[in-house]
Amino acid sequence: MLRFAKGPQPTALTAWQATPSASWGGFSSSIWPDILRDQGDLCAYCQRRIPANVVQAGVPAMHVEHWVPQSAEGPDMLRRDMQWTNLLGVCPGDEGVETGGTRGERHCDTSRGNAPLFLHPVEGQGADPTKHLSYTAEGEVRPHDGSKNAAQVQADIDALNLCAHRLRRARKEVLSALRIRLERLGWSQGTLRREHQQLELRPGAKTPEHCEVARHFLRRWARRNGWNV
Repeated sequence: MLRFAKGPQPTALTAWQATPSASWGGFSSSIWPDILRDQGDLCAYCQRRIPANVVQAGVPAMHVEHWVPQSAEGPDMLRRDMQWTNLLGVCPGDEGVETGGTRGERHCDTSRGNAPLFLHPVEGQGADPTKHLSYTAEGEVRPHDGSKNAAQVQADIDALNLCAHRLRRARKEVLSALRIRLERLGWSQGTLRREHQQLELRPGAKTPEHCEVARHFLRRWARRNGWNV
């Protein structure tokens, strides 16, 4: 899962919020580019690439996810329904739909439904995923060792199905490529630091897929040598 800062709210959203009796339906696609900009063109939950052309073969390659579900009740729900920090860009999360098949794994918001979440991808909102998630060499995602909120973190992992087979496979491939690159460049502190910095999410730039997975392992390898990255 990503952790990123939200940039300025788009003017189109501000105008829509000020519109009497405004509702979310039919509006979301106009702010897709603004949402993707802040996320490095990655899914906020699984860190897969969301293509710049977010409609492929007539099928949307991105959903606008509400961290607080639209089904949530409360007097301020309309405000949250269009609240900038509550809006995330996520992948379709449906292998069957994406491949044109009839069956396949589901993950991210497609798996989540309306389940409440503990971790929040947006800085300043909720628990920081980078402090609560860890990854294994087999591509699994788990609660960080010693986390006092392990049960809540595991509930998020399960709700979003972040250990779906294709996600585990993709993480293993990223880790393998990173190892090969470090074998070529050397395992020095400077190399680990540069790799860590290059994988940092930068608004408006396409960030490498599963960047936080690679950054997690770079920090782990650095700690083994008593280094900081």
